[in-house]
Amino acid sequence: MTTRQESTERSATGRRLLVSCVIGMLAAAVGLWAASSLVWTRQRYRTPFSGDDVARVTGEALRPELAPLALATLAAIAAVLATGGLLRRVIGLVIVLEAVLLGWRLFDWLVGPAGVSEVPGSPPGSRPLEVREVLPYAPALMGASALVLLLCGAAVLFAARRMPAMGSKYSAPAEARETRDPDRRLWEDLDEGRDPTEAGDGDENG
Repeated sequence: MTTRQESTERSATGRRLLVSCVIGMLAAAVGLWAASSLVWTRQRYRTPFSGDDVARVTGEALRPELAPLALATLAAIAAVLATGGLLRRVIGLVIVLEAVLLGWRLFDWLVGPAGVSEVPGSPPGSRPLEVREVLPYAPALMGASALVLLLCGAAVLFAARRMPAMGSKYSAPAEARETRDPDRRLWEDLDEGRDPTEAGDGDENG
Protein backbone atom coordinates (compact mmCIF):
# COMPACT_ATOMS: atom_id res chain seq x y z
CA MET A 1 0.00 0.00 0.00
CA THR A 2 2.86 2.29 0.84
CA THR A 3 4.54 1.51 -2.47
CA ARG A 4 1.35 2.36 -4.34
CA GLN A 5 1.04 5.68 -2.45
CA GLU A 6 4.65 6.55 -3.23
CA SER A 7 4.10 5.73 -6.89
CA THR A 8 0.97 7.90 -6.96
CA GLU A 9 2.77 10.79 -5.28
CA ARG A 10 5.71 10.45 -7.66
CA SER A 11 3.35 10.48 -10.63
CA ALA A 12 1.54 13.57 -9.31
CA THR A 13 4.87 15.34 -8.74
CA GLY A 14 5.99 14.56 -12.29
CA ARG A 15 2.66 15.79 -13.66
CA ARG A 16 2.96 19.07 -11.75
CA LEU A 17 6.53 19.51 -12.93
CA LEU A 18 5.48 18.95 -16.53
CA VAL A 19 2.63 21.46 -16.24
CA SER A 20 4.98 24.01 -14.66
CA CYS A 21 7.49 23.58 -17.50
CA VAL A 22 4.80 23.95 -20.15
CA ILE A 23 3.43 27.11 -18.53
CA GLY A 24 6.94 28.53 -18.10
CA MET A 25 7.91 27.84 -21.71
CA LEU A 26 4.65 29.34 -22.94
CA ALA A 27 5.32 32.47 -20.88
CA ALA A 28 8.87 32.61 -22.26
CA ALA A 29 7.60 32.36 -25.84
CA VAL A 30 5.20 35.24 -25.22
CA GLY A 31 8.02 37.21 -23.58
CA LEU A 32 10.33 36.71 -26.55
CA TRP A 33 7.63 37.79 -28.99
CA ALA A 34 6.92 40.88 -26.87
CA ALA A 35 10.63 41.71 -26.62
CA SER A 36 10.82 41.54 -30.41
CA SER A 37 7.92 43.99 -30.79
CA LEU A 38 8.83 46.51 -28.08
CA VAL A 39 11.09 49.54 -28.53
CA TRP A 40 14.64 49.02 -27.24
CA THR A 41 16.28 52.33 -28.18
CA ARG A 42 15.59 55.74 -29.63
CA GLN A 43 18.32 56.55 -32.13
CA ARG A 44 19.01 59.79 -33.96
CA TYR A 45 19.71 59.71 -37.69
CA ARG A 46 20.32 62.26 -40.42
CA THR A 47 18.49 62.23 -43.73
CA PRO A 48 19.73 63.90 -46.91
CA PHE A 49 16.47 65.87 -47.21
CA SER A 50 14.92 66.87 -43.88
CA GLY A 51 17.88 66.94 -41.51
CA ASP A 52 17.97 65.04 -38.20
CA ASP A 53 15.22 62.84 -36.85
CA VAL A 54 14.77 60.22 -34.10
CA ALA A 55 13.73 56.63 -34.82
CA ARG A 56 12.23 54.07 -32.46
CA VAL A 57 14.26 50.89 -32.88
CA THR A 58 12.51 47.67 -31.85
CA GLY A 59 13.92 44.32 -30.84
CA GLU A 60 13.10 42.95 -34.29
CA ALA A 61 15.83 45.20 -35.73
CA LEU A 62 18.35 44.71 -32.93
CA ARG A 63 17.82 41.00 -32.30
CA PRO A 64 15.99 39.48 -35.28
CA GLU A 65 16.23 35.97 -33.80
CA LEU A 66 13.68 36.73 -31.06
CA ALA A 67 10.52 35.98 -33.06
CA PRO A 68 11.86 32.73 -34.61
CA LEU A 69 13.00 31.54 -31.19
CA ALA A 70 9.55 32.29 -29.79
CA LEU A 71 8.06 30.00 -32.45
CA ALA A 72 10.74 27.38 -31.74
CA THR A 73 9.78 27.48 -28.06
CA LEU A 74 6.16 26.76 -28.93
CA ALA A 75 7.29 23.80 -31.04
CA ALA A 76 9.44 22.60 -28.13
CA ILE A 77 6.37 22.60 -25.88
CA ALA A 78 4.58 20.22 -28.23
CA ALA A 79 7.69 18.05 -28.47
CA VAL A 80 8.07 17.82 -24.69
CA LEU A 81 4.43 16.77 -24.32
CA ALA A 82 4.58 14.18 -27.09
CA THR A 83 7.88 12.49 -26.29
CA GLY A 84 9.53 10.74 -23.39
CA GLY A 85 12.78 9.16 -22.28
CA LEU A 86 15.96 9.94 -24.19
CA LEU A 87 14.25 12.00 -26.89
CA ARG A 88 12.66 14.23 -24.26
CA ARG A 89 16.10 14.71 -22.66
CA VAL A 90 17.49 15.80 -26.02
CA ILE A 91 14.70 18.36 -26.33
CA GLY A 92 15.49 19.59 -22.82
CA LEU A 93 19.12 20.04 -23.86
CA VAL A 94 18.02 22.02 -26.93
CA ILE A 95 15.92 24.28 -24.69
CA VAL A 96 18.93 24.87 -22.43
CA LEU A 97 21.07 25.75 -25.46
CA GLU A 98 18.36 28.16 -26.64
CA ALA A 99 18.44 29.88 -23.25
CA VAL A 100 22.24 30.12 -23.36
CA LEU A 101 22.08 31.63 -26.85
CA LEU A 102 19.55 34.22 -25.70
CA GLY A 103 21.69 35.09 -22.71
CA TRP A 104 24.76 35.50 -24.88
CA ARG A 105 22.93 37.69 -27.40
CA LEU A 106 21.63 39.90 -24.60
CA PHE A 107 25.10 40.20 -23.05
CA ASP A 108 26.58 41.00 -26.47
CA TRP A 109 24.07 43.84 -26.87
CA LEU A 110 24.73 45.18 -23.38
CA VAL A 111 28.50 45.39 -23.85
CA GLY A 112 28.41 46.32 -27.54
CA PRO A 113 26.82 49.15 -29.51
CA ALA A 114 23.22 49.75 -28.54
CA GLY A 115 22.20 51.22 -31.88
CA VAL A 116 21.92 49.91 -35.40
CA SER A 117 24.05 50.64 -38.46
CA GLU A 118 20.94 51.10 -40.61
CA VAL A 119 17.83 52.64 -39.10
CA PRO A 120 14.69 50.71 -40.15
CA GLY A 121 12.19 52.82 -42.07
CA SER A 122 14.58 55.71 -42.67
CA PRO A 123 14.83 57.30 -46.14
CA PRO A 124 17.54 56.09 -48.52
CA GLY A 125 20.86 57.75 -47.87
CA SER A 126 20.17 58.33 -44.18
CA ARG A 127 23.08 58.16 -41.75
CA PRO A 128 22.58 56.70 -38.26
CA LEU A 129 23.91 58.82 -35.40
CA GLU A 130 24.06 58.37 -31.64
CA VAL A 131 21.55 56.55 -29.47
CA ARG A 132 19.47 59.07 -27.58
CA GLU A 133 17.77 56.71 -25.13
CA VAL A 134 17.84 53.04 -24.10
CA LEU A 135 14.60 51.56 -22.78
CA PRO A 136 15.27 48.68 -20.33
CA TYR A 137 11.92 46.89 -20.43
CA ALA A 138 12.36 44.80 -23.57
CA PRO A 139 15.94 43.66 -22.78
CA ALA A 140 14.80 42.74 -19.25
CA LEU A 141 11.96 40.72 -20.77
CA MET A 142 14.42 38.91 -23.01
CA GLY A 143 16.66 38.13 -20.03
CA ALA A 144 13.73 36.89 -17.94
CA SER A 145 12.56 34.65 -20.80
CA ALA A 146 16.06 33.21 -21.16
CA LEU A 147 16.19 32.44 -17.43
CA VAL A 148 12.79 30.73 -17.48
CA LEU A 149 13.82 28.65 -20.49
CA LEU A 150 17.04 27.66 -18.73
CA LEU A 151 15.12 26.42 -15.69
CA CYS A 152 12.49 24.61 -17.76
CA GLY A 153 15.08 23.05 -20.04
CA ALA A 154 17.11 21.82 -17.06
CA ALA A 155 13.96 20.35 -15.48
CA VAL A 156 13.09 18.50 -18.70
CA LEU A 157 16.69 17.33 -19.11
CA PHE A 158 17.12 15.90 -15.61
CA ALA A 159 13.55 14.86 -14.77
CA ALA A 160 12.32 13.60 -18.14
CA ARG A 161 11.45 10.12 -16.86
CA ARG A 162 9.35 11.49 -14.01
CA MET A 163 7.14 13.51 -16.35
CA PRO A 164 4.21 11.70 -18.01
CA ALA A 165 3.92 11.62 -21.78
CA MET A 166 0.75 12.15 -23.79
CA GLY A 167 0.65 8.46 -24.70
CA SER A 168 1.14 7.19 -21.16
CA LYS A 169 -2.58 7.12 -20.40
CA TYR A 170 -3.11 4.69 -23.27
CA SER A 171 -0.58 2.24 -21.84
CA ALA A 172 -2.51 1.73 -18.59
CA PRO A 173 -5.34 -0.41 -20.07
CA ALA A 174 -2.77 -2.66 -21.76
CA GLU A 175 -1.00 -3.19 -18.45
CA ALA A 176 -4.33 -3.95 -16.80
CA ARG A 177 -5.06 -6.55 -19.47
CA GLU A 178 -1.71 -8.19 -18.85
CA THR A 179 -2.57 -8.67 -15.17
CA ARG A 180 -5.58 -10.80 -16.10
CA ASP A 181 -3.26 -13.81 -16.16
CA PRO A 182 -4.48 -15.88 -13.13
CA ASP A 183 -1.01 -16.82 -11.87
CA ARG A 184 0.30 -13.30 -12.14
CA ARG A 185 -2.82 -11.86 -10.53
CA LEU A 186 -2.44 -14.34 -7.64
CA TRP A 187 1.09 -13.13 -6.87
CA GLU A 188 0.03 -9.49 -7.22
CA ASP A 189 -2.82 -10.01 -4.74
CA LEU A 190 -0.46 -11.64 -2.24
CA ASP A 191 2.11 -8.91 -2.72
CA GLU A 192 -0.49 -6.20 -2.07
CA GLY A 193 -1.91 -7.94 1.01
CA ARG A 194 -5.21 -9.07 -0.52
CA ASP A 195 -6.76 -12.52 -0.12
CA PRO A 196 -6.60 -14.13 -3.60
CA THR A 197 -9.28 -16.66 -2.67
CA GLU A 198 -11.82 -13.92 -2.08
CA ALA A 199 -11.00 -12.36 -5.43
CA GLY A 200 -11.36 -15.75 -7.07
CA ASP A 201 -14.77 -16.34 -5.46
CA GLY A 202 -15.91 -12.95 -6.69
CA ASP A 203 -14.80 -13.77 -10.23
CA GLU A 204 -16.58 -17.13 -10.18
CA ASN A 205 -19.79 -15.56 -8.92
CA GLY A 206 -19.52 -12.92 -11.62
